[in-house]
Order: sequence, then structure tokens, then C-alpha cells
Amino acid sequence: YPDISSLYAAVGEGHVSAQHVVGRLVASLGGEEGASEDLAEATTPSSRLPRPRSGDPGVVVVGAADVWVKLALCCTPMPGDPIIGFVTRGSGVSVHRTDCTNVSDLKDQPDRIVDVDWAPTQSSVFLVEIQVEALDRKSLLSDVTRVLSENHVNILAASVNTSSDRVAISRFAFEMGDPKYLSHVLSAVRRIDGVFDVYRTTGSKRRS
Repeated sequence: YPDISSLYAAVGEGHVSAQHVVGRLVASLGGEEGASEDLAEATTPSSRLPRPRSGDPGVVVVGAADVWVKLALCCTPMPGDPIIGFVTRGSGVSVHRTDCTNVSDLKDQPDRIVDVDWAPTQSSVFLVEIQVEALDRKSLLSDVTRVLSENHVNILAASVNTSSDRVAISRFAFEMGDPKYLSHVLSAVRRIDGVFDVYRTTGSKRRS
């Protein structure tokens, strides 16, 4: 089909079944195992995170050139993090933090593990997720988003939950070109009235 609209129309008119479309998509991801890999690495304990805009992932595969690399959404690695590469079925090399909760399963297939190194460029963009813990109050969310905006952070996703003891737990996902700037952003958020903790989350068993 020439475009996604034509595909939707074909499904709606009964020319092709939705099951057939799903089957073709699974096949394009390397079969059921490949599709499961992509789903697992895109899942975080809190939510489904959006992909950052396209750009240089800032990672190279040791001993190999022109290999397509993507940063896993399950642990959102960024320069400075220890990383490991995993050859996926049909999607190049997926890069994870070494402490990612999915890595233990990947190590069961050592023949698909490759060495990777950080090599960020000016076009590299990294996805970051932070958690903000604060005493719930009016305008708290707007204050946090304002501070992030003032620090030139492009927010991609946000969520807020308030516990019974009036503690607000907020999560923000955003893009960042220079990881060294993250500590400055966290310090700015920490100065907001009512905020008592803010830190980067990575999908590992411990906070970063």
C-alpha cells in the first residue's frame, strides 16, 4: 500500500484482515521473538516513552561500521552510563544500560551481545526521564513545567500521581543534547517550593 491511509481503508473495507497486517508487521520485526524483543525494550516500569526525534544515537559498535544502532527505551541510556549492545532480529543493535532489567534475559544469548562505545556528536539527542517528589499543592505541575521550559527542556511526556498522604509523584520525559546539563536541570527543579527530591529514572533496579 502506498501510504498508511490506504492501508486503513483496505482494512475498513474488508480487502485485507487486521490479523494479516499484524502478521506482516511481526514478520518484519524478525518473527515473534523479534517483536517480543522490541516490545520488551520499549516498556518501562512507569509508562511507554516516546522515541526522541531522529538523530545520531551517539554510539558505535566496536569493530563494525555502518551498523544501525538504537538506544533502548526501557532504560534510556545516555553518555556516561555503562552500556551493552544486543543484536536484534531485523532492527540492528539495541543499546542498553548494563544494569537494565532486560539485560539479564539478553545474556542468555551471548552470541548476540556486542561491545559498544559512546561517541556522541553535535546531532546526538538523548531521552531522559526524571521523577519529581513533592508535597502536593496548587500550581505545582505548572511550576515544574515552567522551570523545565526555562532551562530549554523539550518535554515529550508527563504524568502525575498523588498519594493518600498528599505526596505528588511526577514523571517527565524530555530530550537532551548535552547530558552534562542534566545536573543543572535537576538542581533547578529541586529549588521549587515543596519539592523534596528529584532524580533521573532508568528502568534499572536502582535509581540513577
